[in-house]
Amino acid sequence: MKKSLLYTSVLTMSGFLLACGNGADDSADEAEMDATEETAEDTGEETAGDDSWATVEEEGVLTVGTSGTYAPITFFDENNELTGFEVELVREIGERLDLEVEFETMDFDGILPSLRNGQIDVAAHDFAITEERLEVFDFVDPHKFSYGSVIVRAEDQDRFESAYDLEGVDVAVGSLTSNYAVFADNIGANGTAYDGGVEAILRDVINGNQDAYLNDYLVLSNTLEEFGDDRLAIAEDVRFHATESAMAVLQGNETLRDQLSEALAELQEEGVVSELAIEFLGVDVTEPLDDEDIVGLDGE
Repeated sequence: MKKSLLYTSVLTMSGFLLACGNGADDSADEAEMDATEETAEDTGEETAGDDSWATVEEEGVLTVGTSGTYAPITFFDENNELTGFEVELVREIGERLDLEVEFETMDFDGILPSLRNGQIDVAAHDFAITEERLEVFDFVDPHKFSYGSVIVRAEDQDRFESAYDLEGVDVAVGSLTSNYAVFADNIGANGTAYDGGVEAILRDVINGNQDAYLNDYLVLSNTLEEFGDDRLAIAEDVRFHATESAMAVLQGNETLRDQLSEALAELQEEGVVSELAIEFLGVDVTEPLDDEDIVGLDGE
């Protein structure tokens, strides 16, 4: 029997570079859908009347929403400069389209509502393509393929032979609206959502207050490298929620979406996307996964 996910907010220290906890992901965000579903029927304009690309092209500026707190996807470096895999990818696309890229940084949960409200042209934050989001948004072609996993105490790695072993386990997730929170509920884990930094989550795993931390596998790998504590490890056999991540535009903005996809395709063909992935993520993430052994978001 599935257990209800119990969420509690935990205030933590700020300033930790990886203080994101927004899952990337990568989420079937209830909050963002509540904020957007009321306009879903009003955004499906005909392509013939779609001036989204013409407007951006005329202004010469592409306004992009991201958080800057989800390394290595989007974060501020030691010089307080915004960078990351998706940030630099957007900059490459902007250069290819002869556009100036202006980033608007905001809380993760506010990015898609800002896209709906017209405050930004593009949402770039490792957003997974989901059926719920497709009701309101369109997506550029996917540029990152990954899946969820967990950080656990190194001594407990053998305890987790698959994602199903998370049932009944105390786990931490970084956001109430992430797909990792949804998966924790679906698999029957006892989830706690933290609204502060990932450092507090990792400390709680070490101290035994949590048994696992759920997030994107590649993000977890970067987190462990940055945190540098050999008492923690990734449970490599835990694989769930295969994702296709892409930049989002408002539904109906098909001409803008298509221009972005064309520029992305050129960059992929030239190997630029793979180079950025290796630089920031350590591996090439541009090819679809064989997800036969990856447990679905629904826990099945």
